[in-house]
Amino acid sequence: MSSNHADVDDRTVAALTEVMSVLDSVGRVRNAPDLYLVVSSSGSEYLVDMAEGRCECPDDSHRPSVTCKHRRRVAFVIGERPIPEWANQDALDDQFGLHVEAEPTRAVPDGGVAQAIADNNSVTRSDSGPLAIESHDDPRTKRAKREAIDVSFLRKPGRYEVQSASDSVYEVDILEETCSCPDDASRCKHLRRVDIEIRAGLVPRPDGRLPEA
Repeated sequence: MSSNHADVDDRTVAALTEVMSVLDSVGRVRNAPDLYLVVSSSGSEYLVDMAEGRCECPDDSHRPSVTCKHRRRVAFVIGERPIPEWANQDALDDQFGLHVEAEPTRAVPDGGVAQAIADNNSVTRSDSGPLAIESHDDPRTKRAKREAIDVSFLRKPGRYEVQSASDSVYEVDILEETCSCPDDASRCKHLRRVDIEIRAGLVPRPDGRLPEA
């Protein structure tokens, strides 16, 4: 975080920088609008109800006058609360917003907000070609195109190895449309990225044949 903002609330800094995963489609929050699970680096899991403004964590339960870091993290991740202009991109948690169907926003100098797109090694940028972001792309497709995901052919038929920006490795079966990642959405970002690269001729086809020139 910027040294010019030493007086910033500690919970806001923690919400932006601590390792947490926000989930919107697993377990208790599956098909439950406004409910999110926040999993900390220690494995503790808290249910956040954004509609009611509540969290299961002790901080939220015992201090009703404050907003806990988990509720703040969800608000940042889903774009309800813009990431402050002073927040350095490199200081944000690497897992920021990776597991929800929403897009963070960032405050800009004129007082407005803009879509928050990381400008570091965790994302890729493209204004043209197969990884270009289209206006009709949904959030997972946008992440599939933006993130630094490395796809390699594993074996026939249709098995691919995907290495994420965080160095996690998953196996995608493009024919069965499955992925070994924790995201249980029907088509996770890894499966979408493999599909994009196959169609663009960037990796071998499911039968192992090399892309046609």
